[in-house]
Amino acid sequence: MGSTLQDQFLKMGLVDKKHAEKVKKAQHQKKIGKKSSDIRTESKIQAQQALVEKKQRSRLANRKKNEETKEQETAARIRQLIQTSRLSMSNGETPYNFTDNNKIKRLYLQKDTVEQLSNGTLAIIKQAGEYQIVPARVAQEVERFNKNLVVVHHSSGKTSSADEDPYAQFQIPDDLMW
Repeated sequence: MGSTLQDQFLKMGLVDKKHAEKVKKAQHQKKIGKKSSDIRTESKIQAQQALVEKKQRSRLANRKKNEETKEQETAARIRQLIQTSRLSMSNGETPYNFTDNNKIKRLYLQKDTVEQLSNGTLAIIKQAGEYQIVPARVAQEVERFNKNLVVVHHSSGKTSSADEDPYAQFQIPDDLMW
């Protein structure tokens, strides 16, 4: 029972020894070929997966780098916008009080500058630890990019008309100081 079909054919004389060896060798090559092709397909699949993962990592790295570059460009644009449009803060005699991070700050400014700050035509921006006075349009532009930089900006648009205001007929005294 231990003999194979090939051995039985050899005993009967149906197949000669050379032919049997050829068939055995061919079968062996066929088995090896299947194993190596399986290994080749597995390695191809692994290589493709590695390539896909590498592309994903590359895309993420590029996206992160682009975001950092965009942030740097925005910061440079804000700096340039503030530097080109800031107003002189020459020491004035009128104090202007405002809050910054729940702390009361005071700047001594010219009277017309204080009025413009109150009206909303000027705004105060904190850049690199220093306060800068800029026009309202610049403050709006900066606020679009970074809301934390704008410290004081009163809206100049009036929401109620003169018909709705019950005190519209009364004049506000000029010497009234808040």
